[in-house]
Amino acid sequence: MAEERIERKDLWQSLGKIRQSDWGRAARKLRLNFNSSWGKGSHSVIRDPRFPDPSDTRGFITTIQKSLGKQHNQRIFKQLLDFGIIEDDIWRALDML
Repeated sequence: MAEERIERKDLWQSLGKIRQSDWGRAARKLRLNFNSSWGKGSHSVIRDPRFPDPSDTRGFITTIQKSLGKQHNQRIFKQLLDFGIIEDDIWRALDML
């Protein structure tokens, strides 16, 4: 099922090749905090910089696994949209637009 909020469906379908490091670079471009020491094991976390304390759940945006597939990346993308980031800004941060 297609995600209704996504305008660039062609890019949406190509999210399978995005890696954890790509999300890290994108988070920094979007001025979000990205840290692998905040997650468990090989997971990393993207947080709202307004709430830098890892124990403050208000700052949590998403967890990023080390091994990602298309569905994982689509979930991460949707969580960034839910946080309020504009779709084209996410594509630009991922160097896909």
